[in-house]
Amino acid sequence: MILSVIILFIIIQNSLFCYIDPGTGSLLFSALFGIIGTLFFLSKALIIKLKTFSFSKNKYAETEASKKSKIIIYGEDKRYYNVFKPIIEELINLEIPIIYYSSSEDDPIFEIKNDLLHSEFIGTGNKAYAKLNFIETDICLMTTPNLDVFQLKKSKGVKKYVHIMHAPSESALYCLYSLDFFDAVLLNGKNQIDDIRELENLRGTKTKELDIIGSTYLDELEKKKEIAEIKSRFKKNGDKRTVLIAPSWGMNGLLTRFGDKLIDAILKNDFYCIIRPHPQSLIAEKELIEKLKNKYKENKNLEWDFDVDNILSLSRADVMLSDFSGVIFDYAFLFEKPTIIPSFTFDKRGTDAIELKDETWSFKTMPKISISLDENNFSEIANIVNETINNENLKENILKVKEEAYMHRGEAGKRGALVLKKMLNEI
Repeated sequence: MILSVIILFIIIQNSLFCYIDPGTGSLLFSALFGIIGTLFFLSKALIIKLKTFSFSKNKYAETEASKKSKIIIYGEDKRYYNVFKPIIEELINLEIPIIYYSSSEDDPIFEIKNDLLHSEFIGTGNKAYAKLNFIETDICLMTTPNLDVFQLKKSKGVKKYVHIMHAPSESALYCLYSLDFFDAVLLNGKNQIDDIRELENLRGTKTKELDIIGSTYLDELEKKKEIAEIKSRFKKNGDKRTVLIAPSWGMNGLLTRFGDKLIDAILKNDFYCIIRPHPQSLIAEKELIEKLKNKYKENKNLEWDFDVDNILSLSRADVMLSDFSGVIFDYAFLFEKPTIIPSFTFDKRGTDAIELKDETWSFKTMPKISISLDENNFSEIANIVNETINNENLKENILKVKEEAYMHRGEAGKRGALVLKKMLNEI
């Protein structure tokens, strides 16, 4: 069809001898290619719609939950199970049916058996988005940012999109336009409000409903903390201090920035080292991880942690090294221990933080609960580890920050479910 339109345009152009000025010609060409582009994307959307319809009819076994559900939850990875589990349990207690779509075949969500919960693996990437782009429900809840920015589009069949924060740090450290098109956000603490409101005012986007519910994720880890501490006693490595390296990923990540230079300094000082890469590193930085694993594969004082939960590694660590990762707050709030952060300038390009007038909450707060380690001073890491472990001022600051950023402790699941119920009643 598109080819026919182009050929027809060429034929007509060759048959006419009237003068068309450059401005008009440019306008006509723009209009033509605009029409062609529109036809192309409409046809693509139709194909996706047909595929999604076929997929849902052939592979989607209806249950009572799927027939009646007014809430769809999307878990892009099994590591977000701890974020959603407490809310799902409370929604079931309220007798509210839920559909849970997962992009992990081995998601623990499939172990929950209840007539009010329909869970389904919907594939990854574009296959998952093809399904999600045409869902119909009152509320769609997800941790996934950048709704309506990249492949994940808003479905006309969804009345309200709700984002849930999965760490105490703020959303400004996400990619650009991360939360712009959500209708509501469930927050861990009051520290996550200001950057969202500032970006709304700056961009003129819709004012979102913000509800502080606490952290479902940290509540779940708190339940596992006691068992993890018992297990950690059996994993002691003599008198060696255990240093946990828990970075984020990308160009600002600890392993990307410093890699073996930092690891060598830790091992040289006779520490036991646990490296827990960010899950995204295993995808985006696979070559780097494999290179480091091969270099240290014979070293008995180093181990790698790829478990879904970080709680065991956190409980074993005498001190942690990180960058700007939200795990800093996990460690601080669960174990009330500070972190060592190598000093470097965070590159804000590509994040919402670049548009904020002031420094983000995380980067204003981290110096209060951490010790800075200069890149040119890695040889002094032994002294810095001891200084960090014994620093009482940092521990006092952690307790103050915890009150602000981890509110309603132990209640997040119940509060989240009640907020969603209220939203349903208002729709």
